[in-house]
Amino acid sequence: MESDERYLVVVNPVGRGGHAQRQGIWLLNKLRKAGIEHEALFTEKAGHAKDLVANWIDVVDVVVAVGGDGTVNEVINGIMNSKEPGRKLAVFPSGTADDFARNMGIPLDRDDALKTLIGDSERTIDLMRVNDRFAGVTLGIGLDAEIAYRSYQSKHLRLLAYWYHGLSMLFRPMPRSKLAVTVAGERMEQDFLLVVAGNAGSYGRYMNMLPEAEMDDGVINLATFDMMSKGKALLLFALSTAGKHTWASQMDEYDTREMVIECLDDVYAQFDGEVQVLPKGEVLKMTVEPQAISVRVPRARKEG
Repeated sequence: MESDERYLVVVNPVGRGGHAQRQGIWLLNKLRKAGIEHEALFTEKAGHAKDLVANWIDVVDVVVAVGGDGTVNEVINGIMNSKEPGRKLAVFPSGTADDFARNMGIPLDRDDALKTLIGDSERTIDLMRVNDRFAGVTLGIGLDAEIAYRSYQSKHLRLLAYWYHGLSMLFRPMPRSKLAVTVAGERMEQDFLLVVAGNAGSYGRYMNMLPEAEMDDGVINLATFDMMSKGKALLLFALSTAGKHTWASQMDEYDTREMVIECLDDVYAQFDGEVQVLPKGEVLKMTVEPQAISVRVPRARKEG
């Protein structure tokens, strides 16, 4: 195991209840023993990874994100907003869902993930630009984001929290997100159950909500879901685990290079799994950033 590159390892110590910190320490010990040049930085708060990357990126070749999808998103934004946007991204999966890693075929096994990040196989992918922010996997507004928001209150349940709070929606009024979505020359102003813009097909670990999406096809995939009965919504989300939900008459799909989403009320939104509440009047201008970043992948996935 050797490399002549210099690595910046960014660790989120609280990711997945401290699992990311343990994974990070294991990785750093392996790099040290192999004599691979690296710097190690641990985040202290939300948004910190982006700042750390911006401050250190000019003296490294590869930036390694150790954590979940939120950490990966921050590292991506740090790279893209720096003066050295050509730096390579490596991911050492240590989160709960690890959607970015799964979509990229990056191994979850730490020995295999180590081989991948110090290897020479890369894949250049698109990103979604949302105003001044980048997303690598999805932007979701509506039901999925509200479930994720509620799940944060039950972090001790981890993935079970998503199922628990998802099923609990059957016992309360279905959430409505009042939005104006402009895509392909069409403006839709209405209540939506869910709007998902994706650079990749699957998210939330289990949902393959955008089965046609590819991370390097130069377009954003968009799916909008009109309001529907609770029973149909439950069936649709269950079928989405296999990408078999696209028959629903309440679903519309688009391929686009740009779109605009205006919040006509306060709404829940998730950027690569990180949840926030967008206020009424917020406008999201979205474009695809083609071939934006190079990511270390296993050799078998290089042309995938």
